[in-house]
Amino acid sequence: MILIVGTPDDYPSVYMQSKMHQRGLKTTMFDTTQYPTVTLISYKPESPCEGFFQASPSEPKVAFSDIQGVYRRWSKGVNAPHEDDPMLNEIVYWNIESAIGSFCRVLDCPWVNPWESVEMHKYKGYQLQLLNQAGIRVPETLITNDPDELIAFYERLNKQVIFKPVRGWAHTTLLKDEDLTSERLKTLANSPVKLQEFIPGTDIRAYLVGNEMFAMEIHSTTLDFREDDEAKRVPITLPDEVLTDCKRLADVLKLVFTGIDLRRTPEGEYVFFEGNPTPVFILDEQLSGYPISDRIIDLLVHGIPPRAY
Repeated sequence: MILIVGTPDDYPSVYMQSKMHQRGLKTTMFDTTQYPTVTLISYKPESPCEGFFQASPSEPKVAFSDIQGVYRRWSKGVNAPHEDDPMLNEIVYWNIESAIGSFCRVLDCPWVNPWESVEMHKYKGYQLQLLNQAGIRVPETLITNDPDELIAFYERLNKQVIFKPVRGWAHTTLLKDEDLTSERLKTLANSPVKLQEFIPGTDIRAYLVGNEMFAMEIHSTTLDFREDDEAKRVPITLPDEVLTDCKRLADVLKLVFTGIDLRRTPEGEYVFFEGNPTPVFILDEQLSGYPISDRIIDLLVHGIPPRAY
């Protein structure tokens, strides 16, 4: 039995579930918003931890010992029942969140990816610091809500700066002089922003699955290739030293599987942007022919090997 942390309206969750069924595997899906109103979880926090998981009343109870692996795709967080008392509502929310977080840490089996590494992805500034400390080249970055700091950063980098939300969920945009009006800068009081030096060159998406690398150049006419429906994927082999950096990145961020975004500059330097713990890889798999989903399932079925360098 493979547990999928996902939702039935998330296509990648359903896609991976279908691939597992094609290989004769049983699955059950954990939609965190259905707990505790629909989903049942019961266990004693001992070692080894014994308990059961039941996604809904129409599905059977699954013993922890029967869960062979977990594919952690997507979580919509906590959907707490509404209480009239605001304080009680907050207590209920944190109680449910704690129960889910504990369950996802005591369930002892291969996780792709571990709960902690996925949670770390919320804090991209911290991610960048860890990669920087590991000697991995990342763009110079500023996270700020101070207009003066923003303008100074922009001018020091000769106005070659991009911006995006601190946590993500939006496409990359090139910062321009017209973005620095007093009205636009006032919005920093509502939300901080992440600024980075603009890195020219060729986009590369590299999927590291255990010890296997599936890399491709992405040829696009837009600043952010996600906006280009016609972007071409060209499978490539990364230089040994870049492959080593990809593995170091995965180790630093505690990732078994990751989609790594990087760019090769015209001078041949490789600059890393992030390691995504839950990348949407389906289009890349289909256009490149890489067996990414099958290799993920292999890790869940056969176990996760030590990182090889």
